[in-house]
Amino acid sequence: MERDPLKEKMTTAASILRWELGNMWGHVSVRTSDGSGFILMHLRPPADPNLAPDEVLEYDLDGKLVSGRRDEPDELYFYASPYKARKDIGAVIHCHPALAIAVTAAGRKIQAIHQSSINFAGGVPVSPWLYGFWPEHGDEAAKRLGKRPALMIRGHGALVAGPTLEEACMTMVQLERVAKMILAASSLGKLQPLSDRNIKQFQSVVGRRSDKGLTTRVPLDWRYYESLVKQGKTWSKE
Repeated sequence: MERDPLKEKMTTAASILRWELGNMWGHVSVRTSDGSGFILMHLRPPADPNLAPDEVLEYDLDGKLVSGRRDEPDELYFYASPYKARKDIGAVIHCHPALAIAVTAAGRKIQAIHQSSINFAGGVPVSPWLYGFWPEHGDEAAKRLGKRPALMIRGHGALVAGPTLEEACMTMVQLERVAKMILAASSLGKLQPLSDRNIKQFQSVVGRRSDKGLTTRVPLDWRYYESLVKQGKTWSKE
């Protein structure tokens, strides 16, 4: 019973990411309610056409399969290692956002250049190429991620983590969007990120009025995209 609404939420996140990133490569995952492992869903369809698109896999924190029938992900330890390293992580997502990969390939970092990208203040760390097939690669990714919300893996993709699936999903969306802005701005002149002072000022007041009385940590943009997904609609890619 626990997994039905959870699978629905994971399916929504996968739909948002497929549309925003323009590809089917990656996975969304959430920590199990008892904290002993995680549940993972692919963005792409199962290799076995007889399986439902929302088929999930469950693992323990060592990356051992607990249940599930569909094809397993190569990058398994990009999930197991962060969950094991940080108890505050409730969701981990790995995708291949093309423009963010292009920024790092040019030797640049994703930075906070506007209000919606303040999660990336100080710059998103960039690791050498890693492939989460091996435990040591997962451990290295978790170490480089640290307490930050996102990590870019050169020549591969992005890893994001958050307390909830909704927040992690929106972090991945914003990562690709700000990469697009950085590429556009860099062609026009010198990049000018938000100052630390601007960021602190914005963080001190953001949401004070609009979020009054709300008791959940569901991002407003998630609610918007979720409503459109449920209606079978798409939206413009900002």
